[in-house]
Amino acid sequence: MYLSDTIQVVDFLDKYASNSLVTAVSRSRGGTLVKLYGSSEISGFFFHLKDKIIIPVKNLGAFPKETATRLEEGLRSNFFGKITAFSVMKEFGKVVKIETGNLDLIIPLFAGKSVVVLDKTGKEIWRDKKDNGLNLLEKPMRDFPLTFEDPLFWESWFVEKSDREREDEKRRKFEEKRNKILSAINTVKEDIKKHEENLAKFTDFAALLKENLWKFDPSEHKNSVILADYENKEKEITLDPAKTILQNMERFFQNIKKAKNGIENSGKRLENLNEELEKLALSDELPAEPKSVLKQPKKQNIHVPYHEFHAKNGRVFLVGKEEKDNDELTFKVALPHDIWFHAKDYHGSHVIMRMKKGEEPKQQDILTACALAILYSKAKKGRCGEVWYTARKNVTKHKGMAAGLVNFKNAKVIYMKDAAMPEGLVKV
Repeated sequence: MYLSDTIQVVDFLDKYASNSLVTAVSRSRGGTLVKLYGSSEISGFFFHLKDKIIIPVKNLGAFPKETATRLEEGLRSNFFGKITAFSVMKEFGKVVKIETGNLDLIIPLFAGKSVVVLDKTGKEIWRDKKDNGLNLLEKPMRDFPLTFEDPLFWESWFVEKSDREREDEKRRKFEEKRNKILSAINTVKEDIKKHEENLAKFTDFAALLKENLWKFDPSEHKNSVILADYENKEKEITLDPAKTILQNMERFFQNIKKAKNGIENSGKRLENLNEELEKLALSDELPAEPKSVLKQPKKQNIHVPYHEFHAKNGRVFLVGKEEKDNDELTFKVALPHDIWFHAKDYHGSHVIMRMKKGEEPKQQDILTACALAILYSKAKKGRCGEVWYTARKNVTKHKGMAAGLVNFKNAKVIYMKDAAMPEGLVKV
């Protein structure tokens, strides 16, 4: 708001709000709302020291109450009565003066200066903070064209701006919370990977040492032993020399148990984090895009990594679009209790069937997902082939694996013949 805008608004207030009675002062949208009685044009005025604006208000409903600050508390106690005039003290810059019969309210619309209430002799009645007072301008402020022809338009402009800023802050907090969960998920996945590596290593060490224990004195202390594995390849196993060979073997078995417990506990933690992420996505913490009354924002093209299908019974199926989309669908969109499908021995899309936790899949839904896996793979031409399926929590991906490639366990296989798009399945 330029000085010219401030003068325009204050002249408007002087014309339509003089002789109005101050009825209430409240905090709203980070600023101060003064309600008036007696004006046929407006219901009050609003000023915001940080944004350096003062605006007329018609719609009080657009200014919800917030917790009052020292400023509002002080004005409630020290500024009251019938307003006789509004003016701009241009010699000090953007400073607004609001007069009643006995009091003057001075509002500097710039940083670092205090709002002050004076009596008619100029004696200070109250101020919201200590400062050095107002200083005369060394030269007049530069004049700019008016922002709006109608001063009442400032209200809709500010409300929209305030809403947008609040939604941006809400979105920032949402993303902060989401990123915190995603970071925790990545940490747990790394923990699972380490536990799996330890399980494989210590299982191998323990089995080899147990099988060859007869070759050694179990009470002997060694730094390492060299043993032939099941492929008759020599493998050196590092031991703790402070322990006997037998104690080292027992330590390996303890490490196996520790790794299994780690995988189980981390798996539960991962499932809880994924559920937390899903709840966050379904909550009202993610704000809607604000609608502008001044200028409609351009729609952004957000890439969705999957095609979405809905069956007649409400079941939802997600089908990956590209190889990199398959990874995003399976490891970022799908939940641990969803079911994952893929055409066996064919390049193709990952298919996710949405499931509730603890829910048993219906055979018809499994066949629908299998049909999608065939139709969105290289097996589409022959419309037949085998399809793997397993719980999403059984699907993993190691660092360095190509896009779309995964490892999985506990999978079942269904053979599909003459696969076709199921009746009633709708792509949304």
